[in-house]
Amino acid sequence: MHVLSKGEIGLQVESLRKILGNSKLRSLAIETGFSKRSSFKLSAEVFFDLMFYASSLSANSSLEYLVSYLESHYDIQIRKQSLDDRFTERTVSFVQSVLKQLISEQFSEFLLCQEFLKDFHHVRIKDSTTFKVPSNLAANYTGTHGHLAGITIQYEFDLKTGQFLDLTITQASRNDQTDASQTAGNVCKNDLIIRDLGYFSISVLKKINEKEAFFLSRLQAATGVYDENGVEIDFKNLYAFMSERGIDKCEKQVLIGNDKLPVRLTVGLVPPQVYEERIRSKQKEEKKRGYQMKERTKFLCHFNLFVTNVDSEKLPVEKIMSLYRFRWQIELMFKNWKSVFSVHGLQKMKENRYITMLYIRLILVIVNLQIINRAQNLLSKQGKRESILSYQKALQTLKNSFFEILGILRCSMEKAIKLLGGIYHILSKYHWRERRQKRENYVDNIWLFGYISEK
Repeated sequence: MHVLSKGEIGLQVESLRKILGNSKLRSLAIETGFSKRSSFKLSAEVFFDLMFYASSLSANSSLEYLVSYLESHYDIQIRKQSLDDRFTERTVSFVQSVLKQLISEQFSEFLLCQEFLKDFHHVRIKDSTTFKVPSNLAANYTGTHGHLAGITIQYEFDLKTGQFLDLTITQASRNDQTDASQTAGNVCKNDLIIRDLGYFSISVLKKINEKEAFFLSRLQAATGVYDENGVEIDFKNLYAFMSERGIDKCEKQVLIGNDKLPVRLTVGLVPPQVYEERIRSKQKEEKKRGYQMKERTKFLCHFNLFVTNVDSEKLPVEKIMSLYRFRWQIELMFKNWKSVFSVHGLQKMKENRYITMLYIRLILVIVNLQIINRAQNLLSKQGKRESILSYQKALQTLKNSFFEILGILRCSMEKAIKLLGGIYHILSKYHWRERRQKRENYVDNIWLFGYISEK
């Protein structure tokens, strides 16, 4: 990485302090009713820093540990019960507002290169992660799959800039399809939406189309597929046709669902071993539900089926699978959140304290991701083909650098610039994403869609 000027680093320090600086935290605390009197010894900024620190730890922090930390580091003496009493609905509103402001004020330049997926405004990738929570949260966070209580985190980001477009905590019983319907209004013209089958809904795809935006999705098996004359497509005949002629990939203009939504359907044959695995998995699933697998479903297992409204000039059929594979990055991100920050591992505590701590952990995650994204942007401006950071490696390092991050927010500007510069140097030196041999690689896919014009 080139040597960054103090001015460049200073801008990033100011960006982080804009939301998490003491004055802004005090302002948000007053707006949400968390702070009612300035003389209260546990100020908004001290409370936030205490929770921020607790969220950086691998283990859960008891109230006893927290009051001990307050006394030893801030010379503030407070009883455990008094600290516990600070966790109210207003406290939740306070940390929610911090998260909301953090997302709204984030860095938004290109993440990798200006040419990357240049035909789209945002490339919106969304998924959710669900986990069970203590049963005392069941009243407001109902669970699924036999669990009394559960939480779902809905997360959406822009693949082009790294921007966080949505980060919402909901009860686990609110499924992805409901989320897709309720958030369809967030889509903008020329956005590209990539999601898994849990979000699949013909009505939502129709709304995306009406907004002059784009989608790429797997086709749900139960969805009716018709040719342009309204005749249902026979996938048994299609399989026979492609097999006999040695065709492994094709595309058709079709209509889907009762609304007969016009889309491009791309059809790819899977290898025999993949087909056999799918059949075994599907048979096991159907048996558990007490159903018998339909003949149509058996033939659908031969295919990778995708639907999109992007024309073939912008998205050739041979690149659809590669583009869809970017969706896996969000699942890897959830894995990192759980393994590094244990967002799913909070102990049993009263609801307002639990939700406060969960929001603070997400704030810590986003602060770290913003630092990584800024480092990635600066690297990308040098035009190095291999200069793609590993989120897994970088997040682990930043977790172990908590006090440096806190120092960026609270130290003098001169020291904060030095701390952030040191972090950038470490990330750029040791945290590259490794290439995987004999497999389609994330780095290769980035450049496949970054330099289409150079073919």
